[in-house]
Order: sequence, then C-alpha cells, then structure tokens
Amino acid sequence: MVWILGGDAGEEQGAESVEKITSLVADAGGEVSGTDVWGKRTLAYPIQKNNEGYYLQANFELDGTRAQELARAIDADQSIIRHLLVREEPKPSIVEAEADQ
Repeated sequence: MVWILGGDAGEEQGAESVEKITSLVADAGGEVSGTDVWGKRTLAYPIQKNNEGYYLQANFELDGTRAQELARAIDADQSIIRHLLVREEPKPSIVEAEADQ
C-alpha cells in the first residue's frame, strides 16, 4: 500500500502514520513485512489544495476478506489525502504432467 499525507506533514507525522497503519493491519489479522518513507514530493495535480505530499509505503500480507475493513479505516483518517491498496495476484503454477508434454 502507498499513501500520501498532506504537504504540511513531516517525519514525525510520517512515523505516526506508519505506526497507525501497522496497528490497523495487525488488528485486521495481517502482518507487515516492511515499510518505506519516500518523503515529500510534488504532486502531479493538487489534491485537497495540496501541491506537495508526504509519501509512505507499507508491504503486508492480509486476508483479502479483511481488505475492505482496512480501506474503510484508512478512509476515516483525515491526514491521508490518497492511498492505493494493491493486491498481488498469485502466480500460476505449472503442473508437472503438462510440462512433460
């Protein structure tokens, strides 16, 4: 998941936001495998009167049925101006019998 805080956010607000997202994922039964702070960047277009945003990323595993609950909790957070939750598709496995043909 990648999310953006408003342009007035800094390192302290970013750390608080990472802790909050980690807590939300844990409460939903997931496990965070890593986080990354991208820092402040200029937005391609204004979002809620912000020309800059503080970008953050978290990688985690979560049951797909709980993803909507997480998305609703993130939507309720007023400090997050945008977020993108991406689901990794399972890679198809090749059956050995088909591979021999």
